Amino acid sequence: MESYNVNIKYFPVFEKMVITLYYISMKGYLGYSSAAMIWQIPYIESVLRNELGEKSQNDVTVFEQDLRVKINGKRAHSCELPLPAGAVTVRNGMTVASPELLFLQLARSLSIQRLILLGLQLCSHPPGQPSAAITSKQKINAFISKTVGHRGHRKAVRALKYVENGSASIMESVVYMILRLPHVLGGYGLSGVVFNHEIKLDGQARKRLGQSRCFVDLYYKQAKLAVEYESFAYHNSPSEQGKDIIRSDALERQGIDVMHVSTVQIYDKDACRTFAYNLASRLGKRIQIRTKKFDEMHALLRSLLPEQNSQ
Repeated sequence: MESYNVNIKYFPVFEKMVITLYYISMKGYLGYSSAAMIWQIPYIESVLRNELGEKSQNDVTVFEQDLRVKINGKRAHSCELPLPAGAVTVRNGMTVASPELLFLQLARSLSIQRLILLGLQLCSHPPGQPSAAITSKQKINAFISKTVGHRGHRKAVRALKYVENGSASIMESVVYMILRLPHVLGGYGLSGVVFNHEIKLDGQARKRLGQSRCFVDLYYKQAKLAVEYESFAYHNSPSEQGKDIIRSDALERQGIDVMHVSTVQIYDKDACRTFAYNLASRLGKRIQIRTKKFDEMHALLRSLLPEQNSQ
């Protein structure tokens, strides 16, 4: 996480601003979209979208309320309330909002769905490698609990109810949200799921797969049911499909039910709904949507799906 590799496609003016931002960070700190860029949050362009662009280079917060600094004619932000210890840190020689403070700052402007996705991506990491995450749900919770009275606090608290550690991709995050979020937020309300749960394989499975453990994308512990996301890019070859079959067979022999969901199903609204209802049936649950805003909120939730050519 230490490299400083900015995607110029999404930040075309960054190189022209970096010297000015470095100077300003001596008087204040970089926050909001600028901090999100510096922390290199996975697929940040899918999370923020309209928040990106040239204006993201002006997101500087000054330490003193009466300090006025202009960047390209725009004033910096100011923070009137004291922040908890550790709210501001140094990264790559620049003073920047911590990931936890960033979550609070962006709670002011992001929709609740995008804020949840931001939290999931901040807490994402490769399977079995929690130390690779930028932060964790526990750290964000501890920080937010000390920011009562700050703008965005209430929305941040609400969003954190649905943030979990361990997503391994932007698609896992969005699939999780579609299945997990309550109806009022556009999801199907199938709670009780965790990311990339570790399954220790028995002797026969170890021999067939050549490994002692595996991680399932989404896992319902109580029901012992795994949901495996199969992207077109990584599961379309005969060899990969064969491995998937062997893996599923090994898991089912250990008493774990397995359901597969593909990119095609997720991007097709009707197919996605059918999958959710079938999953609910396997979990012994019923989906009964009563909120009038479900369709509107579900559309907002589906708008989080990345461009298909990026999968």
